[in-house]
Amino acid sequence: MEKYYIWLIQLFGPANHIIHNVLEKYGTAENAYNAIMRGETAFLDRNQRNKLGYVTLDRAEKVIETAYKRGSSIVTIDSPDYPKLLKEIFNPPVILFYRGDLDCLNRLCITAVGSREVTPYIKKLSMRVCRDLARKGITIVSGMANGVDSCAHFACVNDGLITAGVPGCGLDFDYPKGSKILREKIVLNGGVVISELMPTAAPEPDYFRMRNRILAGLSRGTIVFQASMNSGSLITAASAVSENRDVFCVPPPDIFDRRYTGVIAYLRDGAIPLFNHDDILSQYEGLYL
Repeated sequence: MEKYYIWLIQLFGPANHIIHNVLEKYGTAENAYNAIMRGETAFLDRNQRNKLGYVTLDRAEKVIETAYKRGSSIVTIDSPDYPKLLKEIFNPPVILFYRGDLDCLNRLCITAVGSREVTPYIKKLSMRVCRDLARKGITIVSGMANGVDSCAHFACVNDGLITAGVPGCGLDFDYPKGSKILREKIVLNGGVVISELMPTAAPEPDYFRMRNRILAGLSRGTIVFQASMNSGSLITAASAVSENRDVFCVPPPDIFDRRYTGVIAYLRDGAIPLFNHDDILSQYEGLYL
């Protein structure tokens, strides 16, 4: 079944919500493949019809073969192992490539996001909060970028704790450069690294925006530690709001500092102020170990 999902992604592109419409129409990915190959192509655009000449099941099978050889596993949206909360969002990924223990995503997860140019204050706070939450059995989810993401992950792995990474690229691509070491530590500690992208996919701006819905979708709550008005972490916060998940924001230590101003609107609109890990624990009492 995996190959049919990969074939659909190669035909329509990753994170294309049309795939869900096709699955709803035909019932299964295999049925969709058979129908399209029989000539039911009226709903395809010109580019997609042109792709039918070179998007094949053989190519999809090679993706699977290479992924397994390089240490990745695959889970599809119809599998009982697929992360439960992620399945509830609009346009969930139909397939995930992963390395590590996927089961850590089925306990309480909290997403940590923020600026790549993290300030010393936020570095100290984010590492302490994420470490203290992970010590309580909560899985810390982040995007493996530089800045707050790295602080969140390293706060966990340096203490032997569980974290989950969602890079904006395929699992075979080393981005940010040198992050393969962090990924290995995440897996060794019982965490997981996942991506909906083909394993060799290089990072692109659109991929990060697509990835942000996964960051928000995996967790009951998202913490925005630091964000300017143009920060990509606000896309994750917006995704959390759209899915009726909680948003926590660190109040700016200086409201005139542009590095922090992106959280002000969220705090005004009802985001939960975060000062330490107790603000998370009190919100989800009984849902963590």
